[in-house]
Formats: sequence, C-alpha cells, structure tokens
Amino acid sequence: MTTQKEWEDEVRAVYDKIKSHKRPYQITVNDIELTVFLKVFSPAYFTDSRWFAEALPEIVGRKRLLEIGTGTGIVALFAALNGAEVTATDINPYAVDNAWFNFRKYGLEIHVLWGDMYRPLTPDERFDFIFWNHPFNKGEDPDEEMLLLAGFDYKYNSLETYIREAHLHLKPNGRLLLGTGNFARTSEIEGIAGKYGYEMILLRNIVAPLTEDSKIANEYRIYELNPEKTSPQAT
Repeated sequence: MTTQKEWEDEVRAVYDKIKSHKRPYQITVNDIELTVFLKVFSPAYFTDSRWFAEALPEIVGRKRLLEIGTGTGIVALFAALNGAEVTATDINPYAVDNAWFNFRKYGLEIHVLWGDMYRPLTPDERFDFIFWNHPFNKGEDPDEEMLLLAGFDYKYNSLETYIREAHLHLKPNGRLLLGTGNFARTSEIEGIAGKYGYEMILLRNIVAPLTEDSKIANEYRIYELNPEKTSPQAT
C-alpha cells in the first residue's frame, strides 16, 4: 500500500520532469493537439487533467462553466468544444498565456483571466457550474514555487476559499464541482465543505496511474458539493 509520503515524493519527482523541459512541447489528447508551455502543470505527465477533460463535458453540457486553475486549458477546451460557455482563471501567468494560446488555436471564445481563484471576476458574474481540479496535497510550505502550487495547497487555504466564496458566483441552482483524488485528504475536505453548509456527492470516479508509467494507482473523483438543507451557508 502506497503511503502519503511515497505519493508526495513521486508527485514532486514528476514536477522535476516537467521542469526539465527547455521549450514548449506538444501533446495529443483524444485527437486534440495541445501545446504545453514551460512552468505550467502538464497533462503530458499527470493523468488526472486528461480524465477530467473527458468526464466533465458530459456533466456540464452546454451550460455556463467557470474553471478555476485552468493550466494548459485542457478541461476548459474540451468543455467548450462540447458546447459549454466557458470562463477560466489561473494564478499562474504562464498558464493564462498557455491556455489562451490553445484556445485561440481552435478558435474558441473562452475568457481566460489571470488571478487567484475568483479575484479576476466581476461581482455580478454567475455560472451554472464551477469546477476546480484542486491541488490534492495539503502543502506545508507557504512559499511553494508557482508551478508546484498546482499540486500543493498550503494548509488547504485555497480550497477553503474555493468552497467558501463559490456561492457568490453561482446562479440560482448552480452546481459546485470538485475534481480530486484518493490521495487528497478527503476527511479534511469533507470538514471544510461541511463548515460552509455543503455535503459531498460522488458523481464520477476512475482508477488510473499517477503517470502513464507509474506503479502508484489513483482513484480520481468528481464530487458535487450540495448545500445541506439543514445547514445555512456561511457568507
């Protein structure tokens, strides 16, 4: 059985592979070609964003979607190709440029904004769905380098912000989704969700290796965070 430390050590080793690239490179996912910029979370190595890109469009359909932490834009792009109206944000400026490059290649009208979580949005922007493939690991370094913020969330502070402020940008009956995995600290995530009046409902899951050649098996999951009728949501 893989320990949490073994998992995190392998995750950091994969990030070292990402950092070894000296120039942008191409990947193909379901016949869709994407460019991966330097200093951006890479679907060429991690398998999670590939699966979320395949699974999410079926849930979102042609509705209005906000994706937090878009990275290369792979999830937003697949959702838009399926007919969704998409806005995306990312705290990493290299990711914003990367996503914009990939969106433009396919002629997609996706708004991609630079900033932390909901900060780039105007107060009146509302969505049918909000989704984040969040950093699974609860980080211990408040000064984690930008690239690794895609994998390590200091004290789960960003996750708490994601859940706490989501209602400010959801339409009535809008749906809050979370992409995560079995190596994330699920009990802590459930605790944060409960703190703000949500219960977590599993919508989709799949077992896949961390990377294509990894011996570590993961279970990737998409949860819906439903407001609990008996628990008023905090503001």
